[in-house]
Amino acid sequence: MEPGNDQAGWLLDGEKYYCTGTLYANWIAAVALDGDDFVSVAVPTDAPGVTVEDDWDGFGQRLTGSGTTRFHGVKVPVAHIVRRFKKDELRAESYLTAFYQLFHLATLAGIANAVLRDATGFVQGRTRAFGIPGQSSPKDDPLVQRVIGRLSSLAYAARTQVLAVAQVLQEVHDAEQGGYASEQHYTEAEIRAYQAQQIVLEQVLEATTLLFEVGGASATSESRRLDRHWRNARTLASHNPAILRERALGNYYLNHISPNAAWRQLQAADAAQQAGGARDEASAV
Repeated sequence: MEPGNDQAGWLLDGEKYYCTGTLYANWIAAVALDGDDFVSVAVPTDAPGVTVEDDWDGFGQRLTGSGTTRFHGVKVPVAHIVRRFKKDELRAESYLTAFYQLFHLATLAGIANAVLRDATGFVQGRTRAFGIPGQSSPKDDPLVQRVIGRLSSLAYAARTQVLAVAQVLQEVHDAEQGGYASEQHYTEAEIRAYQAQQIVLEQVLEATTLLFEVGGASATSESRRLDRHWRNARTLASHNPAILRERALGNYYLNHISPNAAWRQLQAADAAQQAGGARDEASAV
């Protein structure tokens, strides 16, 4: 960002990929760099200089609209500057990361529930079972019942974990509103969200694959589109670095370093490296 010509506002330039939901939005929440400060701004999607591209080509979650947004000389009035903060305050304590993670986990839990719904409906409407001549009732097959039972358990477990994380975030919110929120509150929110992520991802991906055990090749019919559940779940599971979050959990329990503290350490190391490179470049001139 840089001051506008009339000094009454600012000009925004840059681009951002994976702008989830922007295709359907009226406003964009963005973070820009102004000198050494980060600035949170609100920009209308129809503002002159804003280009929203529908270039998200993932094989799942097609309707998230996670395309590219470009800003070229976009005027940002002072009233649209939401917050200004220093680089070292970028990750000021909050539960925003945990909230974003909870949103994805809730979507995954919804997919697991949809899998149970579609698998049940598929079985109830069938009159033939594999390996049995003539008409039969797959819903009375003990093996099919077992698969449906497993799917119900996976869906229930995913939902239960999501609700548990939501309760932790509610407690942090209450602490903020009451004025007694501490760093441990925010750490607890991140840790619980990361822990749920490791389990919910596996449970839902298992459910989206196990679904096909209730109907054999018939379940793969394009007309049923049951593969959409796996594609959506797999795409969601890839949105967040689960392996890095797992490592953050290990670092927390082994070395008592919170995810936020670990992130600040990385930021400090990066800043030191950049400063060292600048000094070397200056001395070489």
